[in-house]
Amino acid sequence: MGSISGSVTIIVAVISASATVIVAALSFILNKRSERKAALQQRKLAHYQELLNAMSDLVNDPDQDKANQRFNHAFNAIALVAPQNVIDSLMKFHDEIRISNPNRSQEGHDRALKELLLAIRKSLELPFRDDPQTFNFHLVGSLPKSNKIK
Repeated sequence: MGSISGSVTIIVAVISASATVIVAALSFILNKRSERKAALQQRKLAHYQELLNAMSDLVNDPDQDKANQRFNHAFNAIALVAPQNVIDSLMKFHDEIRISNPNRSQEGHDRALKELLLAIRKSLELPFRDDPQTFNFHLVGSLPKSNKIK
């Protein structure tokens, strides 16, 4: 009987040690996954902020060549971190606003911008939901100093 009791004690100790190692390894893996996800969210946010700042420059900056170059860089860099639905929405927005589009319209611009912003906000996994039916946004700019009303 003593050897059976000793065997059970050893088995319990091995199971207990194994469970401790498994729990520690699983905790480490889940923690690393969470850290990677948070780091990706931060990179996405930085890229999205740069894109929106570049879009704002297109509206506000008197140096349109510089503004276009900034937008182009931000646009192209989004492919590094954005999910496909954001990239698709960005491509639609670009197709709408590009100079070579003979059918450009403010309505098309606003629709494509809304779709892009909703895709970006979804990608950021914000802690609230947007209602696409009522979501409304437009870029804000100011008149150049030479065109301001006196």
